[in-house]
Amino acid sequence: LSQYAERSDAILLVVIPATQAPEVASSKAIRIAMVLDGECTRTIGVISKIDQASSELKIIVVVQDLLLNQGPGSTYDIPWVALIGPSRSVRADNSLETVWRAESESLKSILTGAPQSKLRRLALVETLAQEIRNRMRIKLPNLLSGYISSLSFLSCSL
Repeated sequence: LSQYAERSDAILLVVIPATQAPEVASSKAIRIAMVLDGECTRTIGVISKIDQASSELKIIVVVQDLLLNQGPGSTYDIPWVALIGPSRSVRADNSLETVWRAESESLKSILTGAPQSKLRRLALVETLAQEIRNRMRIKLPNLLSGYISSLSFLSCSL
């Protein structure tokens, strides 16, 4: 894990079940992420199993705070998304679109105060894509600079 996570271009996913959201600041996953990415520039938080905590008001409030970046200080700079676990009621013959729509509707009904853009699997995909774009913006100028230097060296050698 450390070998992968220590690389500056690695994206860290901190996944916690909703039931552990109240203790997120002291979770082992957050502590490891803070050691490896103290500025939280490459860490994404995923709160899973929202459906299993839907009856616990305290947990739902904490989850919504995390999604609004109003959680504990160590979590402010981490973009968070919320997911539910695969539902037992979703049958295998349902299309992926149907499953995702059901997930979206469940999350909207449970997390009424959370930004819709941070709910469901598509939010995770979009957050990962944004992080990859950010990483590319950082890396691309360095790559281009190295490429131009190599071209200059080659043209001088010819």
